[in-house]
Amino acid sequence: MSDLVLLNDGLAGEHFGIAAYGAALASGLLDEATAMIARKFQADHEQHRVLLTEQIVARGGRPVVPLAAADYARQYPPLTTASDIVAYAIELEAGATRASVASVADYEDRSLALLAAQIGAVEAQHWATLLGATGAHPVPSPIIELEAA
Repeated sequence: MSDLVLLNDGLAGEHFGIAAYGAALASGLLDEATAMIARKFQADHEQHRVLLTEQIVARGGRPVVPLAAADYARQYPPLTTASDIVAYAIELEAGATRASVASVADYEDRSLALLAAQIGAVEAQHWATLLGATGAHPVPSPIIELEAA
């Protein structure tokens, strides 16, 4: 898989995360403390989007464009409570962590591998924060397992 494909895969994931946090915030189901964290995590995903887009363009590639919000929303499970939203955010952040970490070995350009590791580390922080907020152990494994448990 080429570096441009890997970058665009990461970018597509960031688009999804931004949309998911937007939907969560628009739902009106989150208390202010949880909404504040959601806004911060969404801002991190927006920064990841900028970094990935810059790398794609710098390499002569064409960044994947985000889908419409409704297209993303069709992929969400039912989110009728704040607990549903947090559980889904945990699932998304765990997936983002695994995807970023797994991509590190596939990059030919090692500076891009480092970027993927840096982004993955932030995704892991999001995952741990959300797990801790639910009372679950914030670090469920001593290493990032690449396959979901």
